[in-house]
Amino acid sequence: MRKPKNKPVEVVKLKNQSIPVYYTPETKGGKLYKSWTYSYTEAGRRVRRRASSLEGALTGARGAAEQLAEGTGHLRTLTPDEIADFIAAERILRKYPNMRLAGVVSEWEQAMDRLGERGRLMDAVASFVKSTDKAKIPEISVSELVGKFIKAKTAEGLSVYYLSDIERRLKRFADAFRVNVSTILPEEIKLWLASAGSGRNANNLRASIATLFSYARECGYLSRETKHAGELVKRVKEKPAKIGIYTPEELAKILNSAPARFLPAFAIAAFTGLRSTEIFRLDWSMVKLERGHIVIEAEDAKTASRRIVPIVPALAEWLSSYKGWTGRVTPEYLNLDNLTRKFTAVVKAAGVKPKQNAFRHSFASYRLAEVKSADQVALEMGNSPRKLFTNYRELVTEEDAAAWFAVTPSSLDAEKVVSFAA
Repeated sequence: MRKPKNKPVEVVKLKNQSIPVYYTPETKGGKLYKSWTYSYTEAGRRVRRRASSLEGALTGARGAAEQLAEGTGHLRTLTPDEIADFIAAERILRKYPNMRLAGVVSEWEQAMDRLGERGRLMDAVASFVKSTDKAKIPEISVSELVGKFIKAKTAEGLSVYYLSDIERRLKRFADAFRVNVSTILPEEIKLWLASAGSGRNANNLRASIATLFSYARECGYLSRETKHAGELVKRVKEKPAKIGIYTPEELAKILNSAPARFLPAFAIAAFTGLRSTEIFRLDWSMVKLERGHIVIEAEDAKTASRRIVPIVPALAEWLSSYKGWTGRVTPEYLNLDNLTRKFTAVVKAAGVKPKQNAFRHSFASYRLAEVKSADQVALEMGNSPRKLFTNYRELVTEEDAAAWFAVTPSSLDAEKVVSFAA
């Protein structure tokens, strides 16, 4: 038997809207609770609302009927928290009068969909701002940057030899990269270095480029937030150079056939072990014949420290006829590479096979055998005793050392040169 249908106790009517109100008491824990329910259709969805009194149900039904009659029945009643959020959002949007809340939320939704799980929206905004700030960095070509760099370093009073050397390297780089410096990638520098040089030569070029890029960053031509391309290029592995020394006989040949204008430089190289760069920068004012030593100033030394190098008797004899000379000890060459090539040609002309850094290696080996003090020889050469043994020392006898330091102008008569050659 069908249960009789519950009839509404009242129907709220407004224009074309009718919302029935039913008496729907509930029993909980054996106790009867009065309740009234009204229902209506909103945006295609059935909505049921309850009230504890008939008056409350009728008030709610009238409000719903008014919304439905005015065409706003798709709107739902907001909670107090939702109203507070809406008011706060509207207040924020006052700074952007052309934006609507719905449009802002829609744009946020699209952004989050594209971002996915890669991070927060603010992270993406920060990355975008950083990239656009980078785009505002002023442009400058490598060639223009090199000019500014050399001008700035000249004003700082740096050595003319250092400036000439680094300018020569950087001009090679500028000729290869005729672009805005900020567009150069580490991989491009790496490939260029591979074609421009190898070993120590490549690392010297790399160091000069890194110095230039650091200057560009200081001047605002590169971002200060990240490492520049020069820093991201790793040093090239250098194969340890095989230690090669000249024999006393070979030294005699070289000094006996060296042109007069090169003779002092060859003698100083053989009997002091100065670095090629130090000899290239050497001025006669630094050669103190009367005091028996050569002064290597800090700006001319690789270690940037001043040192005193003794003039041994053999060297004093070779330099005795040059007292009172002024200016550069070596001929006026624009850079060290040119001088090195000339030195190599002189050695070949003497009938001796050139060896890399052989004068410095030779002095270290023969001097150590003579004085038997690694600390003394290292101090004279401007390096450490450990490096002296690992980089320069070749095993020679005391007799060999005595023969080396006995090569003097007076010893080079025809008979002795022939015996040396034998």
